[in-house]
Amino acid sequence: GLKRQEANGQFDLFGGGADEPDDKPAVGLDFKLGDDEWPRKQLLSTEREMLGLYVSSHPLDGAEHILARNRDMSVAELVGSGQTEGFVKLAGLITGVDRRINKGGNPWAIVTLSDHDASIEVLYFPKNYLLFAQEFIEDNAVAIRGRINERDGALSIFGEELVPLDISAAEHGGKPPVVLKVHERRITPDLVKRLKSAILAHPGDTEVRLRMENRLGGSTLLRLNPTVENNTAFASEIKVLLGPDSWVV
Repeated sequence: GLKRQEANGQFDLFGGGADEPDDKPAVGLDFKLGDDEWPRKQLLSTEREMLGLYVSSHPLDGAEHILARNRDMSVAELVGSGQTEGFVKLAGLITGVDRRINKGGNPWAIVTLSDHDASIEVLYFPKNYLLFAQEFIEDNAVAIRGRINERDGALSIFGEELVPLDISAAEHGGKPPVVLKVHERRITPDLVKRLKSAILAHPGDTEVRLRMENRLGGSTLLRLNPTVENNTAFASEIKVLLGPDSWVV
């Protein structure tokens, strides 16, 4: 069924709290990267495996145009459409593979397909499993086609086709977000106002995420609006405002 992604909250500096998520996401970010830069796909795969979420960026960042060319709609759009039958083509990332054996001894699998906003289970029964099993690899981008199934209010797809998608250009060229960190005790209306001014002064197309640390050692990761130009001037202004250790990425 559909699962809303909870990797990041979203915080609108202009919104006065109205656009904040209902459930405040809180995650412990104890995983630290080494000094060597990892390949983006390996880094993100490790983040998801260890933390259960993507932190530094999303694997599909920069690949939106590729997804759009290979799907009828996004997963969230499918669920919101109210459509409960017929065929649909979706595209996204394989984030889970549950291989099973039926009573007849034949293999089948439940493949979790995720895009930026949501995920859905795609069931490949024995006949189609044999055709596509070699493509059931976590963190690989694919396009699938199948029949919509609705049961107890939850949607799934009975998969009939699967095509791997090459998003390597996005993996190498997609812009990772800027990640800032600050302890929650420092968050004041004045600091928020100054941070908003800094972001507004450097408009661009790079997302900004704020890792807000708490006294228990955990963190809340927020995606700030709007996007910025990731340059030396912005980095310098942030380090003056939040401290020299605030610039994580």
